[in-house]
Amino acid sequence: MRAPMAPQMDDSAHTLTCAVGTEEPPPAGTVLSRTDGGYTVVELHGEIDLAVVLATTPQLYALTTAPAPRLVADLRPVSFIDCSGLALLVDIRARVLAGGGTFTLVCADPRVLRLLRITGLAAVLAPVPGLPELSAPGAAGAGQGAMREGRKT
Repeated sequence: MRAPMAPQMDDSAHTLTCAVGTEEPPPAGTVLSRTDGGYTVVELHGEIDLAVVLATTPQLYALTTAPAPRLVADLRPVSFIDCSGLALLVDIRARVLAGGGTFTLVCADPRVLRLLRITGLAAVLAPVPGLPELSAPGAAGAGQGAMREGRKT
């Protein structure tokens, strides 16, 4: 059995890569992305503040450039998010929808959900409590509520 690979930071893309099965959680302020069933799932970890937003915006913008991007932003590992983090989520959602894609925000933390309600963003970002079933386009179940599509307002 091989020892787990230590996390390695890629400074050019501001991402962290970890071997599957690694027990250690990524450092706070880390953004991980993966493709799952035709969707891009972005996990934000720890505290999302202005420094993290500035460091990760180029990487997140790059994920919105595909034709009809299908993006899931998973905030479940987030312990804090400030107004710059909220603004980034709204911006990413707008870019995804402008490109004809779908945006789903996953959030279960009562503190973050309260902040979304207070700011009026709960109606815009429409958070769901867990990852929806991710199906590839055209797969059985796709288009049957497998993902919650963001709406332009």
